[in-house]
Amino acid sequence: MKSIIVTCCILFASLFNTACTSILPDAHKIDIQQGNAIKSDELKKLTVGMSKKQVLLLLGTPIIRDVFHDNRWDYVYTFKNGGGSTKSMRLTLYFKASTLSEIDNVSYVPEM
Repeated sequence: MKSIIVTCCILFASLFNTACTSILPDAHKIDIQQGNAIKSDELKKLTVGMSKKQVLLLLGTPIIRDVFHDNRWDYVYTFKNGGGSTKSMRLTLYFKASTLSEIDNVSYVPEM
């Protein structure tokens, strides 16, 4: 008799749980931003010949600063929408004697 009551309680609880989940809306998913968000007007101001200090003032500290290659800075930005779509941007800067010599890998510029 006791096992029948326990079985009925478990069955009722599982049916109640599935009924409630079909009524409730999906959970809210937040947007996730990581890295350096570089605006297009900042990118337009970036020119070959700038010093490292000028680049730092304009774009901020790079996400990736390779210890073995001090002449290369990587700015990486990813934005994942709560709905699931992902946008990314990558900007690679090369320096010669503390002066910006090359701008490479501009793949997407997010508008803020």
